[in-house]
Parts: sequence; C-alpha cells; structure tokens
Amino acid sequence: MENPILSANYLRQLPKAEVHCHLEGCVPPSTAVALAERNGVTLPAGARVGDGRYHFLNFDEGLAIYVAVSRSMQTPEDFEAVTYESLTVGARGGLRYREIAFNPQNHPELSYDQMIGGILAGARAAEAAAGVVSRVVVAINRELGGEAAVRLVQDVIAHPHDEVVAIGLDSNELAGRPSEFVEAYDLARSAGLRLTAHAGEHGDSTEMVECLDLLKVDRIDHGYAALLDPQLLARTVDSQIPYSACWFVDEPALEVEGRRRDLAAMAAAGLNLSVNSDDPALIGPELDECFVDAAAHLGWSVEDAEKYALSGLDACFADDATVARLRAEFIAELDRLRPVAYGTNDK
Repeated sequence: MENPILSANYLRQLPKAEVHCHLEGCVPPSTAVALAERNGVTLPAGARVGDGRYHFLNFDEGLAIYVAVSRSMQTPEDFEAVTYESLTVGARGGLRYREIAFNPQNHPELSYDQMIGGILAGARAAEAAAGVVSRVVVAINRELGGEAAVRLVQDVIAHPHDEVVAIGLDSNELAGRPSEFVEAYDLARSAGLRLTAHAGEHGDSTEMVECLDLLKVDRIDHGYAALLDPQLLARTVDSQIPYSACWFVDEPALEVEGRRRDLAAMAAAGLNLSVNSDDPALIGPELDECFVDAAAHLGWSVEDAEKYALSGLDACFADDATVARLRAEFIAELDRLRPVAYGTNDK
C-alpha cells in the first residue's frame, strides 16, 4: 500500500537544516538588478527579464548569470544585506540551520576580510531576528587553479572566525581536476577546517574518487555520478560519507526529471543523503518547496520526512554543542508536528 500524501503545510513547517547553498545563488533578480545598477555591473539578459525569475538555457548560461550577480556584490554592506535576506526568507519555510558557501575569488573588488565581515554581520542579525543558525563554507573557484586556491586558504587561515567551518570546491567541474587542489586542501585540513567539494554533478565519477582519495573530503556536494560507478557507489554506501544532494530545479534545460530520478536512486541505494536547495533564487526554489516536491515524488512517510529534516544536521560542520542543541530542538518540533502530518494539504 502506498504511503498517504503528507500535508504540504506540514512539510513546510518541518525544522530543516541544509549544508549546500550558495550565497550568490540566493540573490533574487530584483536585488541583483539593484546591486548591479548601484555598482556599475552589466548583468546578462537572463537576469533582467523583470518577471521575478532568472532565465537561462543551460548550465553555462546559468553560471554566467551567477558570476555576474557575484560581481554585483561589491561592498561589505551588500554581503550583509544578501546574507540577512537569504536566511530570513529561508526561516519562513522552517530553515533552522544553513551552511552558506561563497566564492571570495568571484568578488575581486573586496578583500576576504571585508567580505566575511559583511556575511557574519548579516548572519548574526538573521539569527537574532529569525532564529536561524548559520556557518560558512569558503569555496574555491576551480577555474582559477591550484596556486590561487592556496592563496585563498592562506587568507582564510589568517582571518579566523568560529563561524567559518570549511573549505569547498565549486564552479565548472570541467575546468579543474580535484588533483590540482591537494596542497590547498592539505593546508586547510592542517588548520582544522572541514572539507567538502562539488563532484559528480555532470557525470564524472572519477573526480569523485579524486575528491575522496586525494582531497580526503568529509562530504560530497552533488555526487550523482556515483550511480554510474558500482564500486564507488558501494564504497560510499559502506562509509556513509554524507552526500549533500540538491533536489529540485525548475529550469527544463537542467533536466528536472533527471535530477529527481538520480536522488530517488541514490536514496534507494542507501547513500547518506541530505536534501538541499543549492541556489534557491537562481534555480529555485527554497528548501521548504524542495521538501514538498521530494515528498510527493518519493512517496515519503512521516518517518522519511523526519529523517530528511535531521539529515542536514547529520552532515553539517557545526561544533558538537551547536548540533546537539539544534537536534534537541528539532526532535521536540518533530514530535509536535507529527499529529498534523496528514492534515489539510494546502498548496
């Protein structure tokens, strides 16, 4: 017998934690246009349509918009405002913890210290206003190569903050193999930073193996290509390394149904999976709508919904005391919400 349909209202209210969300992908088009006009940046046409959505036909066009939006953020106050807005908007849909990834190398007008100062100011204000806790993952732009990555990690180490918990690797997977970044990752590890990397998003399982064996990552971002490599799949099922997968995209060119099938297969295989929004403003939607869509397509039970509500905490890089506090709060909220799981299913 199929599971009864969980209420969308229940799914939106669930306490949620996500560990794969890019700050620059949280900037709504209207905000991006305002920032670009103020800072003298030209946005691609797909960011200036005026209907509240970004428009692009493929990954490369989407990445070009992402880079242009990044360039529009040029002051510490820009970073503070975007951070605050992204976290408080997420909190309306049950977000209680988010690891914010951002690319300092995509913002050459500012120093790392200026950028992180703005981000942390916005994050602290959002926690005070909306109760959402956040930590920061500093992402290496793999297109800029290994030497630039080492300089970035050195900068992060020179300006320590308790909220900055990890180093990541993103941008175009075809532009830089993980093997180019071993020195940067070794340096980050020696400084006590946790490690993650985008890998396997576009079908290459060999780079996932490099991330595991050479970079020694603690988590894999995306990772869909594991489904193409039975040995890798078995290895990561056995190790239970977290996969921070991203559920929902609503641009047809990015193969919505393919992503849904991938996550369904990954869950069925027994991978340690969390559901994340990735770029909620650029690609869409916010995490609560990802939960609604995933629950419908995967036939979640209450137990499944609660598992995925907690999975982001299981995968996160926050300190043990913070995780323990949040877990206790999540469990109390899950207990409170359980009786209304199959209530009115308002859309």
